[in-house]
Amino acid sequence: MDGMIIMPLKTFETVAGEARARLRIDIKVGDVDKLEDAKEEVISAMRVVRKVPPGKEDDFAVNQQEAFKQMYDQTVGVIAYAGIVITALSLFVGAIGIMNIMFVSVTERTKEIGIRKAIGAKTWSILLQFLVEAALLCLLGGLIGLVVSFPISLIVNQFLPTSLPWTVAAMALIISAIVGVISGFLPAWKASRLDPVDALRYE
Repeated sequence: MDGMIIMPLKTFETVAGEARARLRIDIKVGDVDKLEDAKEEVISAMRVVRKVPPGKEDDFAVNQQEAFKQMYDQTVGVIAYAGIVITALSLFVGAIGIMNIMFVSVTERTKEIGIRKAIGAKTWSILLQFLVEAALLCLLGGLIGLVVSFPISLIVNQFLPTSLPWTVAAMALIISAIVGVISGFLPAWKASRLDPVDALRYE
């Protein structure tokens, strides 16, 4: 470091003229995922600047922080794997919770179901009603999760590059709805198969 001089490129050209000196240009890429694209752009630009004819080897070298990139990839891989495991467990526990809530809802509304069936409600309409309720319940949970996770992603982005594109948010809501339909199917099926006479007698 004691033998290093840092100066603007134009100043160097003025001082050194056409002298061939060992130059190093440091480039920082804004998005690590676009590192290879940026490297190709740098090589193309340098070949033009140094007038390297097509087909000839580069008369310069492009080095990148492979160690940092490998560590970053490993870190992202571990985070992604942990995220998948945690998400799967959360969905499983959440599905059980939704199922229990819907079973309780069916039990508490047995008489209401009996009245609806007695006045002509179809089996599929009752099934659909409880499936929609379960899906809406999970969608509400998904929306709360997005509202909580977005500010957290902004904080994490100060240390590691993160993003929450609308496609991921939409996928999260779709998965929430699917989990709601799956977990609410058994309670909804039970509600739709209730005998109206027995349901009306329920206290």
